[in-house]
Amino acid sequence: MQKIALLFGGFSGEAEISKKSAEGIHAALEQLGHQVFLVKIVDANWTAHRKGQSGSIDKNDFTCVLNDERVTFDKVFNIIHGSPGEDGKLSGYFDLLGIEYNSSGVLGSALTFNKNWSNRFLSTYGVLAPKSVVFFKEENNEALFKEVTFPCFVKPNNGGSSIGTHKAKDMSSLKRAVSDAFKHDNEVIVEEFIEGREFSCGIMRTKNGVQVMPLTEIIPKSEFFDYQDKYSSGGAQEITPAELPKEQLLACQDIVKKVFAILRLKKVARMDFILKNDQFYLIEVNTIPGMSPRSILPQQAGHIGYSFEELVEVLI
Repeated sequence: MQKIALLFGGFSGEAEISKKSAEGIHAALEQLGHQVFLVKIVDANWTAHRKGQSGSIDKNDFTCVLNDERVTFDKVFNIIHGSPGEDGKLSGYFDLLGIEYNSSGVLGSALTFNKNWSNRFLSTYGVLAPKSVVFFKEENNEALFKEVTFPCFVKPNNGGSSIGTHKAKDMSSLKRAVSDAFKHDNEVIVEEFIEGREFSCGIMRTKNGVQVMPLTEIIPKSEFFDYQDKYSSGGAQEITPAELPKEQLLACQDIVKKVFAILRLKKVARMDFILKNDQFYLIEVNTIPGMSPRSILPQQAGHIGYSFEELVEVLI
């Protein structure tokens, strides 16, 4: 039995998704025989919970006192989507304390969390990505509007779950979209629209080496795979394994393995692509993929023989 701190919450609109992921992981870890402490991180408040008891985390050494006993954790399972879990902040903290954690390291996390720099960096290795421009809050961005072609996608540059994401078809809708995206981030990325089929592919490191998941094709019911499609019961259609010729499946999986290695990602990732004219364009790298019952990664793992509990055990 290990004492595991299961981190959830965070500073972004993805906190509710993190909570849903944590619920399933909590049950799985308990079933696997571990002693699990739910650690909710909200702003400066870090609180550990277990069996009706709660106590504040001492950030000097990441311990807490429950039932008059000081708890020291063996491992951390970080399931915070967004900051500070997915952007490398907590990775650096746990590195300093020498505590083992499941998420990727500081550099890989920080780089992939910034869509602009991640795609630009990976393009130097021949990975295809949409062309983009970045708008910065409190700066004069008027000249950048002239660089945009329509239609385009507008997203918070440091965010996920399609929160604050819009498809803009003209200048007026673009300006409204940028204004809304700035409510979620100080940087907004505007990407060219690539018309094609959308796919997602997970990858994880096991004791036997790196294992790439089968692809999932995502067929949105709306114009794109937005927040509603991702998390509602009547959302997008997700087909796992995707129906593609073997050579295309292998081509995408090869890109996933290549990116995972280039970024030195630690344990797990999920990568999203658009397929156009037999070429896969990388949209995003997620280093803390969703782990709720509706999430894509557990679906993919199930198709290669992993139960949800076995997947969680690999990740911890």
